[in-house]
Amino acid sequence: MVSDFWEGKRVLVTGATGLIGGPLCKLLLERGALVTGYDLETVGTFPAHGLVGKVPVIQGSILNRAEMEEALRGEKVCIHLAAISGVEEARRQGIQAWEVNVRGTWMLLDACASTPGVEAFVGASSNHIYGEQGVKPTPEDAPFNQLDTYSATKAAMDILIRSYAHNYGLRTVVVRNTNCFGVGDPHTDHIIPGTILSVLRGEPPIIRSDGTRKKAYLYVNDVAEAYIAVAEWIMGRGYSRPGTAFNVTGKESISVLDLVKTIIRVMGSKVGYTVLGEPNDQSDEALDDTAIQTRVGWRPKVSLEAGIAKTADWMAKERGVKV
Repeated sequence: MVSDFWEGKRVLVTGATGLIGGPLCKLLLERGALVTGYDLETVGTFPAHGLVGKVPVIQGSILNRAEMEEALRGEKVCIHLAAISGVEEARRQGIQAWEVNVRGTWMLLDACASTPGVEAFVGASSNHIYGEQGVKPTPEDAPFNQLDTYSATKAAMDILIRSYAHNYGLRTVVVRNTNCFGVGDPHTDHIIPGTILSVLRGEPPIIRSDGTRKKAYLYVNDVAEAYIAVAEWIMGRGYSRPGTAFNVTGKESISVLDLVKTIIRVMGSKVGYTVLGEPNDQSDEALDDTAIQTRVGWRPKVSLEAGIAKTADWMAKERGVKV
């Protein structure tokens, strides 16, 4: 049974119309929260979640401190998702990635710290920051070893968020969630929606790497639930150490090759696949999520196969295809 904790609480979500933002806004609304979005895009994933006309979105950039301070007036919680996301996208837009992911986060943190009434700040870091690790599953106190542009900017914003808790008393938590996917996913260049799209077209999915890298994948509603649970925890259910970080991950890691095979099987297809074997700088990943499970009480609920099925059904309906 869902508590009435969020009833009437005002929440500002940056990047609200993105992959995580859509289901996060929906879940908060269902709990009675008063949600406002702040984003460059005013529609995004909202149609996929039935949110059009239900969540007001302030169209603005997180690089504009004055606009953000105005948007934060009266808000109790800020959940920060806005970013230049994705390894290759950030590499292509290097300067913009540093501007948005780092300076934008800095501007938002400063606006939150200066705005009376803001009680909690939850920021999206990334699983990618860890890179190659000697200890697996990898805990939150592991070093940040990955140096591609996306990971480096996320590592910097991760430290920024925790620094504002340490220096200015802003109650913050960083969420380092693993690769997520789901209904409304706009990233057709990512492995799960891209593979689903290929199968829907009857084409062999293309694996650009050698397919051996292992990572976890988590259905987006589970990720959104983690952000909500962490925000509740900040506001009195155990928050004590300034600048805490939590790993959020699926139950196990899977290789890209096995993931593609799983998608093909779940979709009931007999299509093959192509492995290009191109080099990349990504590492195997296995995150330890003991901290969020024991301290916050969050656990993933949707299996990888069930999440793939939900996503494939949505993508098929969007394109008028029968699965």
